[in-house]
Amino acid sequence: MKIFKDEEKLSPEYVPPNLPHRENELNMLKTFFSSVIDGTPSISTRVIVSGSVGTGKSALVKLFGQKAVSEASKKGVDLKFLYVNCRINRTAFSVLRKLIEQLKARLPERGLSNEEFIHKLLDYLDYKGSCAILALDEVEMLLREEGSEPLYLFSRVGEERLKIPRVSTIFIFRNLEILDALDASTRSSLLGNIIHLKEYDYNQLYDIIKYRASLAFRPDVLMEDAIQLIADIASERGDARYALDILWRAGKYAEAENASQVAPEHVRKAAASVYPTIRREHLEFLEQHSKLILLALAQALDVEKSAYVTSGILNDYYRMVCEEYDLEPRSYTSFWEALQRLDDLGIVKIRVVSEGSKGRKSYISLPGIPTSILREELKPLLPSKKTRH
Repeated sequence: MKIFKDEEKLSPEYVPPNLPHRENELNMLKTFFSSVIDGTPSISTRVIVSGSVGTGKSALVKLFGQKAVSEASKKGVDLKFLYVNCRINRTAFSVLRKLIEQLKARLPERGLSNEEFIHKLLDYLDYKGSCAILALDEVEMLLREEGSEPLYLFSRVGEERLKIPRVSTIFIFRNLEILDALDASTRSSLLGNIIHLKEYDYNQLYDIIKYRASLAFRPDVLMEDAIQLIADIASERGDARYALDILWRAGKYAEAENASQVAPEHVRKAAASVYPTIRREHLEFLEQHSKLILLALAQALDVEKSAYVTSGILNDYYRMVCEEYDLEPRSYTSFWEALQRLDDLGIVKIRVVSEGSKGRKSYISLPGIPTSILREELKPLLPSKKTRH
């Protein structure tokens, strides 16, 4: 069964036409660079974009670059957007060479200092009547390789000429604490316009997954429960990149099994392959009834064909499992306490949902391991049904 319409739409390098829940930050970048886009910059603009992994920093800046160039073009302004990843280009010279390559400028690459290189670059932009927005991503790598000097150099590049400032800059950091280690002059040249991206919450991740799935998958192949489960798993880290990786892998598992839909079990397999959170040694030290609850959860999720079951339904399955092993089930209070301990260990996840007049319900999921693997891992850890007394 063909699952994907265009799996490239889930690639980390793909920049979608919209970024759900980053509209405000995109507008803020447009505001900061409005004079550059209009072709009337009076000063060189410097902006820092910060945020942890998977908060959409690179995608935000790249999408802004695309939109800025398009808008400037409509106004007759020749604006260049130049993006360099400092994890790949870790020295100032390597960054400068990448800039020249993107501009398709015929400039000498040997025998020039970094400062001379920058002046040649500015001469080229002057000659073309162009302006440029330079975006440096993962700037921490540049700092680790060569210290603060390259950062000072790039932060001041737009101030090198008395005429029109030809270059403005965006610096992308994961953590701004690294700026504390810089000398005062470099730090003062950077600080000012800062856009910090917060980690995504469950609802935001749900929207992102649903949107990207609409671009990547064929219609109606992704089950609603699968979307919820991915959002649930990824919300622990607030990481959209992690969510999209799970989404892509779940699609590949479904395709490999010739399934007609991407189901919660495919998501569990994908999550286990991306970030295996549960190993046999974690299960060995659980007390017996906690293992029985996990076995009941695996059975309940399989039978109900769902990403979640309510605590009430799970308790019914737990009692059936206890009967299979000829063991006395614990009281509901003891069952719930054991379930909460499993949640604390990160083996299960409890999500409490308010259902209006019906009160609150607890939904239980198994985020880190496929039900089929959990069953196999639990088998040798439980007493044999044949020899029970």
